[in-house]
Amino acid sequence: MLGIAALIIIALLAVGVLKLYLSTQQPQTTQTTATTTTTSTTTRSSTTSPTTTQESNGGITVVDALGRKVTLPHVAQRVVVTDDEVAELVQLLGAADKVVGIEPSIKTRGYFPLMADKPVTGSQFRGLNYELLMKLKPDVVIMMDVGPVGKIIDKLNKIGIKCVVISIDPAKIPQTLKILGKILGKEERAEAALKWWNQKWAELEQRLAPLKGKPKLKVFVGMGFAPSKKLPLHTWGQLAKWNYILDRLNMVNIAASRLRAHGEVDEEFVAEENPDIIIIGDWSDNWVGYTKNTTALAQAMIQNVLNDPALKDVNAVKEHHVYVMHYVMLGSFRSVIGAYYLAKAAYPNLMKGIDPDQIQKEYFEKWLGVPYKGIWFYPEPWKSSSTGGQA
Repeated sequence: MLGIAALIIIALLAVGVLKLYLSTQQPQTTQTTATTTTTSTTTRSSTTSPTTTQESNGGITVVDALGRKVTLPHVAQRVVVTDDEVAELVQLLGAADKVVGIEPSIKTRGYFPLMADKPVTGSQFRGLNYELLMKLKPDVVIMMDVGPVGKIIDKLNKIGIKCVVISIDPAKIPQTLKILGKILGKEERAEAALKWWNQKWAELEQRLAPLKGKPKLKVFVGMGFAPSKKLPLHTWGQLAKWNYILDRLNMVNIAASRLRAHGEVDEEFVAEENPDIIIIGDWSDNWVGYTKNTTALAQAMIQNVLNDPALKDVNAVKEHHVYVMHYVMLGSFRSVIGAYYLAKAAYPNLMKGIDPDQIQKEYFEKWLGVPYKGIWFYPEPWKSSSTGGQA
C-alpha cells in the first residue's frame, strides 16, 4: 500500500512540474493578446461616442438660437448662407472666403465681392436646393430663426448636413457673434466687433439721456418689397426686431397694439394711431441701397405718401417726418447704425456734430472690408436747410 501511495505522489508532482514549465514558455503571447484586445476595445468605444471623440480631438460645440446643441468636428471651412443678413455677419467676421453657397440676392446687393460668384443654393424662405447642397458638401449651413426652419433642419439632417441657427434680433447679437465666432474660428474678431457695437450704443445712449421720462414718439414701419405708389402696410408688431431700436430711442411701434407677429394693417389704422414718424423699410433695394447713386426714387416714394389724402392729418406727414430706410439697418448688427440715422432725424439738437454716414463708412471699410457707397437713409434733413426733428 505504501508503494502505491508513493507512486501516486510522484505522478502528481510530475504533473505540477509540467504545468509550471508550460506556463513559463507562453507569457509574452498572452500579454500581447491582452494588450491588442484592450486597444481594439478602446477604439470601438471612441467610435460609438462621436460627441466625446469630437470634443476631445478639438471638435466645436455650440448651442444655437433654437437651443440645439450642434457639434462640428472642426472649424467650418465650407459654409452655406441662407440669407443676405447671415452673409453680412459672416463677412463682418472676416470669413467671406469660407462661403460656398449663397442666397440669390447676395449676387446683386453689391457689397459681397467674395460671395457674389458662388453657386446659388437658395433661400430659407423660398426653398433650398438640397441636391446642390449635397454636391457642395458644406461643413455647416447657417440660417436665421425665422421662416420654416424646422422643416429645413429635418431635411438637412436626412442628407447628413449640419446646420446652425442664429438670431438677427439686435437684442441677441452678442450671442449670435459668439456662436459664429466659434464655428468660423473668428472668436477674437467677434469680440472686437461686439466691443465696437457696444461702444456705439453707449455713446448714443449718453447723447439721448435727456429724453428719459419724456413722452415716446410713435412710429410706423411699413415693409416695402416692391415699387409702390402707396405706403406699404405690411409690418410687424410686438415681435418686430426694430422694437429694440425704438425702445432705445424713446419711441414706440404703433403696430404693437394691433399685431403680435407680422401682418397687414390699413390706412385707417395708421391715421387713427397718428404716428410722429413713418419709416418705409426697403427690403429689395427699390429706393435705397449700396448700388444707388441718386435719391430720385426715394424722393418720389416719399412724395406719394405725403400726397396721400388718407394720411394728410397724420403728424408724420404734416411735419414731413417720412423716411425711406434700408431694411438691414432695422435689425441685426447694423441696427446701431440705423439708430444713429433715426436719432439724428428725430432729435437733431441732441445729435449735433454726429454724422451717421461717417459711422456707416467706418463700418463698411473696417468691418465689411469694402468701399463705402450708396444711399441708406433718405432724406437726411441735417444736410439741408430744413432740419426738422423733435428735439
